[in-house]
Amino acid sequence: EDIKGQSQPVRQMKEKLRQYAPSDVNIFIQGETGSGKELAAHALHAASLRKNKPFVPVNISAVPAQLIESELFGYEEGAFTGAKRGGKAGYFEMAHKGTLFLDEIGELSPDMQSKLLQVMEENSFERVGEARSIGVDIRVLSATNIDLEKALVEGRLRRDLFYRLASVILRLPPLRQRKNDIPILVEYFISQFSRQWDLRPPRPSRGVLSDLCDHDWPGNIRELRNVISRL
Repeated sequence: EDIKGQSQPVRQMKEKLRQYAPSDVNIFIQGETGSGKELAAHALHAASLRKNKPFVPVNISAVPAQLIESELFGYEEGAFTGAKRGGKAGYFEMAHKGTLFLDEIGELSPDMQSKLLQVMEENSFERVGEARSIGVDIRVLSATNIDLEKALVEGRLRRDLFYRLASVILRLPPLRQRKNDIPILVEYFISQFSRQWDLRPPRPSRGVLSDLCDHDWPGNIRELRNVISRL
């Protein structure tokens, strides 16, 4: 219910979310930038059997390439210069028994894609600088905004990893395909910002709503949210 909208594409997406959530299969979420991939991942976790366990979101593109292995799998004390005393748990360890959401999975290097595939096949991993294997029980949700077919053909995304991640593919509709939802989203964001800033909620004119509905929204819901914030 946190996913706002009543258009046919959104109703179909919500129905798929309800179908997929209770199973424990890995789900690949495909959608344009700003289309709500993390919100969909949250919804899948909240309606799953793992809902009372951790939900750990990771934006791969926000993690420097030289740190991605230690961030995902953790490290032992002294593993490298600057390592914390006592070591550090990685995102896989944090998500044990729960859900790990890997956003922008297409940004992983080929070496890290190979490492991730191995971890998912064996359900275990080693911290950086340690030989001891750590077992893990997690559901992996992943997402990307890249052209999947092109990435697979060009080899930027390993097919064997993709098949492991994509037991099911959930495609999110862009905002331009669900324009009937724009007034609902506008009202929601106005209410949200008005509470946040202690303002009397403004009422948008019919002309304003018409202009907002006419726009193609290349940045999708994130762009709409920012526009309402600025207005």
